[in-house]
Amino acid sequence: MSRPASWTAVALGVAAGFLVGVLFVIAIGGDADPPRTRTVTVLSRAPPLSGDETVVTKTAVPDVVGERLDTARDRLERAGFDVDEDDGGMFGSIVDSNWEVVEQDPPPGTLLERGSSVRISLDRR
Repeated sequence: MSRPASWTAVALGVAAGFLVGVLFVIAIGGDADPPRTRTVTVLSRAPPLSGDETVVTKTAVPDVVGERLDTARDRLERAGFDVDEDDGGMFGSIVDSNWEVVEQDPPPGTLLERGSSVRISLDRR
């Protein structure tokens, strides 16, 4: 004749089952790492100036076609460019994430002085 299980044995069984479930979820990918962003800063040293020279720094225009307006504007401004927007609708671009860049001038890769303007054309997403 068998004895009924004690409350201690039932509690241990439930705890072990819970632990096995947690380990199973972790094993199948329940604890995925979030995507990581990496920023690289490159420093360069200019030759010494005699005092009557001007240094002009040119930067390649990033490719922002197909990106949301808020992302494109951030990338262009971080690269040192001013942003001119075309086609923001009747009231302009009120919610930047609702607009997508469909064209840019000058094209990506063009070397421009910092502070130059990049024109972007927008379309509603």
